[in-house]
Amino acid sequence: MAPNISSELGEFIRGNDNFLLLTHEKPDGDALGSLFGLFTVLRENGKKADAFLPEQPPMRYASFVPDGIMIGTSPELGSYSWILCLDTSLPDRLGVDKSAKEKITSCPLVNIDHHPDNKLFGRANFINSESAATAEIIFRALNDSCEMRISRKAATALLIGIVMDTGGFRFDNTKTSTFNAASDLLALDADYPRIINTMFFSQPLGFVRMSAELILNHVRMACSGRYAWMYLSDEILKRHGVDKKDTEMLIDSLRQIEGVEIAVVFYRKDDGFKISMRSKNKKYSVAKIARILNGGGHELAAGGFMKTDNISEVENKVLSHVTGILEEN
Repeated sequence: MAPNISSELGEFIRGNDNFLLLTHEKPDGDALGSLFGLFTVLRENGKKADAFLPEQPPMRYASFVPDGIMIGTSPELGSYSWILCLDTSLPDRLGVDKSAKEKITSCPLVNIDHHPDNKLFGRANFINSESAATAEIIFRALNDSCEMRISRKAATALLIGIVMDTGGFRFDNTKTSTFNAASDLLALDADYPRIINTMFFSQPLGFVRMSAELILNHVRMACSGRYAWMYLSDEILKRHGVDKKDTEMLIDSLRQIEGVEIAVVFYRKDDGFKISMRSKNKKYSVAKIARILNGGGHELAAGGFMKTDNISEVENKVLSHVTGILEEN
């Protein structure tokens, strides 16, 4: 943990009240684990706190949603003393409706995140890019500096954030501090077996069949097998009865292919295409590509967006950037 961040965040949480918790649109495991965990701790320790999601979370997280989470219509932002923005690198990515986004930067924002490209948009910014997950930052502040009770339910949620952003402790953002945080959460009775079984060993049959079809018929390779990608079309999703938000881990089927250095999944979003990127080696930075393509993220995990109706245009654009990165290293 970066010097003073844990104690300063803990002091802030301890000394304030009336919080609204938000995270980024299309939240992943770290976003949801951080939101669920901090919300639970605040309420169980007598703080006034609400947490909001614009839609139901992906299926694998449904059984972990705490009672009292607001889902659907954005809350009235002006009724809160502080808005805690979790795991979100810039305010435009916050999961609120358009009218709320137009007001959000005038609100009292507190920014808690681990993305290296965070825009420091809060009145207070608690950023540590050395942490494996935002949930790790929150846990350290609560446990080490805030002296708040962390129940089994809260510990489980925070451990979800760490587990998912490290890929089950497989990715190279896993450090000694990561294992120490996970160990301390286990000591608080976090339900690790339930997390692992739900996150990694429980996929709907429709998703398994869709993955098989994509691998058999839709994987494309370039750069002598060092780059793999596929387009996840709405038609394929519909045919297999899979919701797009439940495809968070699909990209791992590409990343695990021997010889692949960079993996990408494309899918339709609004008036363009979302680009989800992963790399196996920090010298092949997908964050560098993402920043060119209206996005950002980590060196090994990032996302971008292109506004167009032509998937071939998007694929060719990304291919040119990936080729350049692979050829220069």
